[in-house]
Amino acid sequence: MIDLCPRCRIQAPHRPGREHCPRCGGPLSVVDDVAHAMAATAHPAAPAPTRPAAPAPTRRAPVPTGRFYRGRNVRWVARRPPEAIPVRRGPSGSRGPRLIPRYVYIPTWGLRDEPVKPDATHDRIETSRARLLFVLVVAGTALAASAVIHLVRYLLLAVNRTQPLPDPLIVVSDWLIIFGGVAAFLAYVWATLAFMRWVMDLRAGTYEDARLLDPRRPVWVGVLVGVPLVNLIGAPLVLGEVAARRVAHDPSLDAERVGRRVRRLWVAWVIVNVTAVLALIARAVAWGSDSVQTGANALAMVIISAAVSAAFAFWLTRRVPVLFDAVTAVPVPKRRWVAVG
Repeated sequence: MIDLCPRCRIQAPHRPGREHCPRCGGPLSVVDDVAHAMAATAHPAAPAPTRPAAPAPTRRAPVPTGRFYRGRNVRWVARRPPEAIPVRRGPSGSRGPRLIPRYVYIPTWGLRDEPVKPDATHDRIETSRARLLFVLVVAGTALAASAVIHLVRYLLLAVNRTQPLPDPLIVVSDWLIIFGGVAAFLAYVWATLAFMRWVMDLRAGTYEDARLLDPRRPVWVGVLVGVPLVNLIGAPLVLGEVAARRVAHDPSLDAERVGRRVRRLWVAWVIVNVTAVLALIARAVAWGSDSVQTGANALAMVIISAAVSAAFAFWLTRRVPVLFDAVTAVPVPKRRWVAVG
């Protein structure tokens, strides 16, 4: 006897009490094994004729049977046979004192001392300041040499008023004037660019220490510091903002002292620019005049301007490193004199 499902065509050995198909839930039919085999031989299975789709019947709740997997959505699960399950082994060996664990290497857990990375911003400030000091020395040397060359030229003009000079000497002095002027101009441009770079790095480091953003763009900072005559107002303004921010961030700085240093720097810079403008005006007047005295006066003004600029460059090399430094304490003498009665 077998149980046959007319709907899904599955069959299974007959089990008393099983009335519904475990796959689709339809009614089962009990068929004799011999009759079913003869029917299958005489009438081979043919494809079921197509018929129009009919509405699905209302599913009824499955009737509880003796089978464990009753629903169509329940999948079969493979389980290990009991004979394949390994036997749990009990503790082996003696339960005496255990050995102390040892490490053949140094453990790496816990706190680690990470190497301190150098501050890139402050290193950049130090680098730009060192470059600025070097360029100031070069510019001061070039301006001083230009002042000496123009002074020699002025002495030659004074001697030429009473007696003529040889032509080779005049040609050599002309070439020295050109060389000195070009060297002084290139040194001025180089010093201006180095000063711009130092101010930009200084502002970046100052506002980074204060955890703020620089309110001025680097392009505008460069314009305020590097453009001639504009930097008469822009340079002290930019440095004044840096001084105010550093004083607010570092309590050891004296605001009055730092402000006085910046004002001194600005006054010296104004004097340099005034002498340079006067020298340019005198030069322009001398080029348009045939007077020997006018040319000599222009040459004297160029000498004064070059000398003042050279003195300012050398003076600035000593003022830049201590511009924003705190007041240094008075050194304690190692030897003390005691009055003997």
